[in-house]
Amino acid sequence: MARRGSIFDGILNDDAFRARMKALGDRARRLASDYTRRRERRVKVRGAPNEASAYARPVTVKVIYHDRARGAYPNSVAALAGYLSKDGPLFDRERTGIDKAEIVEAWGDDRRVFHVIVSPNDGRRIADMTAYGREIVAAWEERIGPLEWVAAVERKPDMAHPDGNQHLHVMVRGVQHDRDLFLDPAVVTHWLRHDAVEVTTDRLGWMDERERRAYEDQLAEMRERRERDAREHLQERGGHER
Repeated sequence: MARRGSIFDGILNDDAFRARMKALGDRARRLASDYTRRRERRVKVRGAPNEASAYARPVTVKVIYHDRARGAYPNSVAALAGYLSKDGPLFDRERTGIDKAEIVEAWGDDRRVFHVIVSPNDGRRIADMTAYGREIVAAWEERIGPLEWVAAVERKPDMAHPDGNQHLHVMVRGVQHDRDLFLDPAVVTHWLRHDAVEVTTDRLGWMDERERRAYEDQLAEMRERRERDAREHLQERGGHER
């Protein structure tokens, strides 16, 4: 049976078009690999933290890697700095109102940058989020060593807090002691959140029984809402549950 032709056959068989596509691909690969190469520094922490008390203040910590050796965009630092600065002034351990251009100039040729999102469930109760952010990063530094970082505070409603909440976006440079910083998965999975929970609980105190039950109800409601949204999405696509 003869192969049916495609409307793209003519384009794909055009030598000039293929040459242009190859040139674009080569340029993209060259830009992605055009970063400063350093020896790697792998940061590990032995063991795992004890499970947090049911009455500790809940915090979600999410870490996003932007690694140019693994295909991250060459402008990852600029894009991330721009994203953070739209929410408010950038700050670090000592300064507030840092110019994003300063970060791009200093970090723009690095291989890796980390985007850490710290979302305390009771963020709306934290009066000074800048001081809170500095305290959390200081706790991380005690565990994994000195960090170069900037952060911003974002305030907006979320699924659990329709009336509004606030959280931190922390941009961590992927360099430590002039080496490319690599965080062991256990650091990301366990310790960053552990330290954030401790700082938050120290600031706000332990949850009482009423708060703990309210948080459990909140989690249950969020699970039900996600399941309902998934069912509605499936129905809209003409599917069905098994």
